[in-house]
Amino acid sequence: MVVEHVSVRSGGVESESQHDGLSQLSGTRGEVVVQKPNKTLYFSSVEREDSRGSPYYGQRRISYQDFLNQHFVSFQPSVDLTKLRSNWRADARIIPNASNKKRYLTIGIPTVKREKDEYILSTVQSIVNCTRKEELQEIYIVVFLADFDEDWKANISKHLRQQFGDIISMGTLHVIQAWDSFYPPLDNLKHTFVDPETKKKWRAKQNVDYAFLFLYSQVLATYYIQMEDDTYTVPGYFKVIKDYVKKFKERWVCLEFSELGFIGKLYHSEDIDKLAKMVLLFYAQQPCDVTYLNFNVQMLQFKRHIRRPTIFEHVGYHSSLPGKIQPLKDRFFEEHQKSIKGDNPLAKLYTSLPFEGYFNPDKAYRREEGIFWSSKNGRANDWFSVVFDEPQLLSKIVIHTGIKSHPGDKMHFAKLEASLASTPRGPGKPECSRNKLLGYFEDGDIELNEVRSITGEEKNHCLNIIITNKQETWLIVREIAVFTVHHEIKQTTKNLGDS
Repeated sequence: MVVEHVSVRSGGVESESQHDGLSQLSGTRGEVVVQKPNKTLYFSSVEREDSRGSPYYGQRRISYQDFLNQHFVSFQPSVDLTKLRSNWRADARIIPNASNKKRYLTIGIPTVKREKDEYILSTVQSIVNCTRKEELQEIYIVVFLADFDEDWKANISKHLRQQFGDIISMGTLHVIQAWDSFYPPLDNLKHTFVDPETKKKWRAKQNVDYAFLFLYSQVLATYYIQMEDDTYTVPGYFKVIKDYVKKFKERWVCLEFSELGFIGKLYHSEDIDKLAKMVLLFYAQQPCDVTYLNFNVQMLQFKRHIRRPTIFEHVGYHSSLPGKIQPLKDRFFEEHQKSIKGDNPLAKLYTSLPFEGYFNPDKAYRREEGIFWSSKNGRANDWFSVVFDEPQLLSKIVIHTGIKSHPGDKMHFAKLEASLASTPRGPGKPECSRNKLLGYFEDGDIELNEVRSITGEEKNHCLNIIITNKQETWLIVREIAVFTVHHEIKQTTKNLGDS
């Protein structure tokens, strides 16, 4: 049985629910009929020639599983996968002490040398900081150094060893490379896009990079998901993935945790060797961003399953393609716009809570979008402080914690204090003193409309949020809005003028 191509019959498929009875796929050699209730397929193939020498299309009955297993038999990818030795994965490892014990999830990250910003170390740090210690035993992070520059690979490998020794020792971090002979010709490429030769070559090589990463990762875990080297994730991402997988009782091929490109596409690891072959088959014709959608249909998933809000944010500005700028934004990544937008005079932010670099304390205080997100549970006496560059006479303070997708990551037990004096202590946080209790958080928020009724006419040097009891969750500070008396006077003057 030879399958040259299979595609959705004219008219497409709008949803699975409309095709619970009979789904049809049209191929260049005949027709596959998928009858979902009993998982029966009919495949029309060339069985023999008729008396005039013309092809005769007979109809053979095959099982649903046979179709999935044999669907890619005829693929002739440009990379000869039969030449891979039995121990090729060990040969691919730059750091040799990686574990092979089956885990829940593999996170694959291909990376190449960039002309400007290097993101890979920050991306791996984002994963580590957003993963609980016990969860690190359930995942693999596979970093594929997919560049032919040996000096660059040695330098990145050295930094990965230095920065992530703990997860290397537990076998969680794999650092791999491919060999030149794995790659098919990357010159004089046939193509379906009107692109410069440099972009065609870049896209073709990226496809082969992805396929190599798929093949290496297939045996490591039950599921596989891919990130780009310039994306960050969010605390709790691992639980989000597990919960979303558990939610799906029906058969699925691909679940998506980002709408962008090939970021955050979750597959069963047993399927990614087929995806690798399909990507290699069309390595010169189209990017993986397109191929995976066709692959999903070939595997009989006819619509996308995008989890919202998404959990991966693209932060890179400079593409790995030299000279290309791509400020991509995921529509479904939960943006954290400020709703109050106080005066927020110049200040420095400090905290005793650990955090991932992207979710730093300044994000809660700035008027632009962003949040502070700790990477561990809050403990009694942990603190979060705003230290003003110049002491301020405050009239109003509003602080909101938690977000829509993680409502439990809020201040459960905390109080707010104002410091009416401070003493510098070297380059770090000054010592804030003469503290006045302003109030306690209720349901994660606090709002004070008459600050001067507590502090009088004295200026505030610091604002201190202090956790009063152990928290069972991480902590998100969504917005700190501070209003000064100067603002209050201006607003009163404006209101009198309007009247």
